Amino acid sequence: MRTGWLALGGLLTGTALAVACGGESKLNVVVEEGANARRANLPAVPTLPPPPPAFAPGSQEIHTVYGVRHFAAKNWGKQVQLRGHIVQLHQEFVPNTTPPRLCAERDHCNEERPHVYLADSPTEQDQEKWIQVTGYAQFQYEVEDARRAARSGRPTPPANPGLGAMAPPTVPTDFYQGAVVTVRGEFVRRAPNGQANSMGLINYRSHTTDTPSPEDPAARRAAH
Repeated sequence: MRTGWLALGGLLTGTALAVACGGESKLNVVVEEGANARRANLPAVPTLPPPPPAFAPGSQEIHTVYGVRHFAAKNWGKQVQLRGHIVQLHQEFVPNTTPPRLCAERDHCNEERPHVYLADSPTEQDQEKWIQVTGYAQFQYEVEDARRAARSGRPTPPANPGLGAMAPPTVPTDFYQGAVVTVRGEFVRRAPNGQANSMGLINYRSHTTDTPSPEDPAARRAAH
């Protein structure tokens, strides 16, 4: 019984001190309910779009750009097939030349090797969703030589032997922006020609053109 009185006395003393120190009690809480109750102003839960397909329509062997990286763990160092839109071509020109002239071996340009970028959409602007395709030539002039040979009906020249054992059999002549191509090659971080990307690139071996580019002269001639 004495313990109970002591506890009650302590509670009353603490309350009295709180009132005395603050001038008034701070323990009054008003709870509003119903229409006057406060509501948390939280944004709506976003609806995320589904991820893009990992394989091209109608195939479980031809990857999309998203797909080849989605399955990167099992694709590293292996030959894959990849279908995409050519969204950008890299061309290296000799500095301070008028008119601009493509780098040749004699120019000793400190250049990147010829390459194109593929994406799953022809209007993709996010460069992290592009993938580089390289290894089909050492210099852009080799691509131009191959295109001239194709226009004249001569056999397409082979790739520069400087590419080593991984050299493709011929230099592609229809890599123009806007084309849809299916490329075969090794999915690697660094190609034998020195081009590198930590997210992976395709070291070219061969390709087929599913939809020619409107910029392709051969396609324009065939359309007329």
